[in-house]
Amino acid sequence: MVHLKISLHLKWQTAFHTTGNRWRWGADKAMVRRYDGAYVLPATSLKGALRAQAERILGDKACKAPNPKHMCSDPNHLCLACEVFGNPRRVSPLRFYDVVLPKSEPQIRAGVAISRRRRAAVPQRLYFVETTAAGPMVAQADIQGLFPSQEKAEEAAALVILAAQMLSALGAGRTRGLGWLETIEAECTIEGKPLDRRVLEHHWNQWLGGGQ
Repeated sequence: MVHLKISLHLKWQTAFHTTGNRWRWGADKAMVRRYDGAYVLPATSLKGALRAQAERILGDKACKAPNPKHMCSDPNHLCLACEVFGNPRRVSPLRFYDVVLPKSEPQIRAGVAISRRRRAAVPQRLYFVETTAAGPMVAQADIQGLFPSQEKAEEAAALVILAAQMLSALGAGRTRGLGWLETIEAECTIEGKPLDRRVLEHHWNQWLGGGQ
């Protein structure tokens, strides 16, 4: 088996929020905290965001998550998105880790519910959201896994990194200006050796119609 490791260096330009299941005084929507109290972007949220972008990249060559009825049903004949990210019938070869956010004093922000039909504020629907501090914030996302061959590992790396570079925001509240990204830089190794960018570009050109 071939070991693949990807590190994504994330830099947000705005405050960040992702809703957890805990309670906090003064906030209707509190952020996710890990067992040790650290604020995090859950691995499942990162994986879902990357898969959504991967499906956009692959277009008709990818099945459509998250509805299991619209996903690959034969474990022996999977689209590339299911090969890399898995599906209800096959576990992903990649393991995604929670993104630990830097320590900072969280903020409470007020918001007003918006009617999508009327495109106007809903009366008496004020709520409060816990967010990170405003301004730039950096964090690292780690992803790793085992693949049956060098070629499969390279293909998976290319798909994950291109999907990451297409992300404009992470977390909740994007329509309210939360979670917008400034840059995402990727580092990738296969069996401990850096992956040549030309290998990535070869796959990118195939998917984006830039060559063979």
